[in-house]
Amino acid sequence: MQDINLAVCGHAGHGKSTLIGKAVTEFEMVTQKQLDLAREAAKAGKDPSYVFANLVFRSKKVKAASEAARGITYQTAIIRFNLQDRRITAIDTPGQADYTNNLFLGMFQADGALLLVSANNGIRPVTEQILRILVGFQIPLLGVSVTKMDRVDYSKDVYEVLVDDIRQKLDSFGIDHSKVVFFPTSAYESGRDIMEAGEGLRQYRRIDWFKGPTFEDFMNTLDFEKIRPATPMRAVVHPTDAYDNVPGIGKCITALVETGSITPGTKLVFEPVSREMGKQVTADVRSIELTRGHIATPGIPIPEGKPRQLVGVALSRMSVDGGLRDIFKGRGIVIGTVEHPPNTAQTFIVELTVFDSKISVRVGEEWVMHAHLDHVTITIEEIMAYRFQSESEWMQGEYDTISAGDWGRMRVTAHRPVALEQAADLPYLSRVVIRFGSKAVAFGRCVEILDDKV
Repeated sequence: MQDINLAVCGHAGHGKSTLIGKAVTEFEMVTQKQLDLAREAAKAGKDPSYVFANLVFRSKKVKAASEAARGITYQTAIIRFNLQDRRITAIDTPGQADYTNNLFLGMFQADGALLLVSANNGIRPVTEQILRILVGFQIPLLGVSVTKMDRVDYSKDVYEVLVDDIRQKLDSFGIDHSKVVFFPTSAYESGRDIMEAGEGLRQYRRIDWFKGPTFEDFMNTLDFEKIRPATPMRAVVHPTDAYDNVPGIGKCITALVETGSITPGTKLVFEPVSREMGKQVTADVRSIELTRGHIATPGIPIPEGKPRQLVGVALSRMSVDGGLRDIFKGRGIVIGTVEHPPNTAQTFIVELTVFDSKISVRVGEEWVMHAHLDHVTITIEEIMAYRFQSESEWMQGEYDTISAGDWGRMRVTAHRPVALEQAADLPYLSRVVIRFGSKAVAFGRCVEILDDKV
């Protein structure tokens, strides 16, 4: 069973929540009671697009009612589609410019992205923000859906012109679109019964000129192994998910497997605590089981933990004494194998873009940097190159400030080691976020670790 996180993103009003909500009904993922409530809401005059969006917002515990009422998303929502031999976790991201912070945090955990662009509105400012995030985090763009085709009378010409425009925009951001899947959709047309099948979700009727995939076809062709090629095992542990005296087990951690697989008998190594102690902190894997919220029943032992699985790992023969939480010291811990340990960095080069219009990043400043579940204070030591957001080429020279919208390649020093990978090796563990207080203001990736070069 493959498990893929797919960010569904697009400008506000381009139909993200409506598309996912309509798919939820067509894929029979809601109860009869929920369908009846949706029909009643539509009969009472509620905008059908809001009705479908509410089927997405139902997964949230807060602010769901106000989001559905306003027909916008300002928090991410998670909808899981079980299709054939894969589970696609669709991350419905905000499209409002005011909620870019949430958009960008939702995309942080994505394996790939589906971009939605409405046929009657085209490329908009948030569309371009999304493309910046894809570049900054090295998230592969897997598909583009031209939505709301009913608003342009299902016109083939309009679709083809817009696809050409989108391809040109992707070129301007340096995004390879040779393997991107493009397809038209119309989740709902005004005046139709809300439960009538949409166009392009599972079939095409009005769009009879298009012979390509539907939304369902697109998701069924996603291949985790192509999105994330096989690499050395990496899993991320939060320090609060470490226990010393689990009845019948003893020491145990909960970890999200990012790459490779973890099996009983594997000798693990923990970073960055190994580097801080000056010796490898290791333990053997005694057993593995799935944890709550995953695809199988929790508590059942499994032979291996695979990417995207949240697993409980029972440990034996810990190489150092003491409680796990004391050893981890509040760090976000990355685990690998003794043969292929995680990389750590204290001096490294990042490529960052500042997206908060009120913020600039300057040489000599200190910021809090987040990487996976860890956070550490960093100092900007040097801006080595600069790139304007409208340009594709880096400019070499002496710079002291990165302004909003632009990119900087900069050398930074962390106040302590952090487990971090280079983007060319493991892009999903190279992603970093810069925060000002609780607000994310810049993002990017580590491109080179300099610890052995300075």
